[in-house]
Amino acid sequence: MAVMCHPADAIDGAGGTLAQHADRGDEVTMVVTTHGLDTHDWKNLDKQILGQAGEPDKQTVALGKKEQEVIDGMAMLGVKDVRFLRFSDELHMCTTELIKAIAKIMGEVRPHLLITHNPTEELGLADTGHSGSAIAALRARTLSNSPSFNSEFGGRRFPSQIYFMTMNGETTRLTNEGTRHPDVIIDISDSIERKVKAMDCLASQFYPGKLARKCMENVNGRQGLHFCLSYAEGFQMWKPHIYRHLPLNEHLHWMQSTPIGQTKENLLKVDVHDL
Repeated sequence: MAVMCHPADAIDGAGGTLAQHADRGDEVTMVVTTHGLDTHDWKNLDKQILGQAGEPDKQTVALGKKEQEVIDGMAMLGVKDVRFLRFSDELHMCTTELIKAIAKIMGEVRPHLLITHNPTEELGLADTGHSGSAIAALRARTLSNSPSFNSEFGGRRFPSQIYFMTMNGETTRLTNEGTRHPDVIIDISDSIERKVKAMDCLASQFYPGKLARKCMENVNGRQGLHFCLSYAEGFQMWKPHIYRHLPLNEHLHWMQSTPIGQTKENLLKVDVHDL
């Protein structure tokens, strides 16, 4: 289950990872907490800048188009269960209503894994709303496991593990105050083509065409660079993984035992500019 603030967040932050989970048969649910019209719709933003108030009926049309973009994009990734809570993104805060809305879906889905934003993004002070959604998701986990929510589910606590995306919502001095380095890196080289196509669906949020490919190079290319991966997505673990013996990472072992020329070829396995 992925709980995201804005309609495009799951695709650009974890789209490749979600696609690969869907590929192996995992059930994937995406929850979008805001409608994104106030801050993530370029036509609506231009109207605000020009002092043109949006008409209610046009807002409804814009909302429908924006949600369909997300549905189409997630379908590219093999994810069909997409749910929209439609809270305002003008000043998105962690509220009781938001917590209960997420907890209700969490109780229905009972996910093993949860992906969301880092609750300390920009120290929780920026106006992106990401941290508000993340904090609400964490509190929804507590609520969904309370007696009033959990009695019908046999007592299993869910989700078992939480992963925070390492993408920055903004690039400011506050970004440098927090730790944004991943504990877990997912190789998405095999799903990057579908991620680009999913980004191409997001017409209202600037992404289609060259910008989507530039984003993939700048973000996913950088995440994989030092590990000889064409493209990767990074995550931070909420709790440590538990083992009985120290694990050996297969990819790091491969890098150490394979000729450098061969490992470097892995970086060029896919080029998004050709997609």
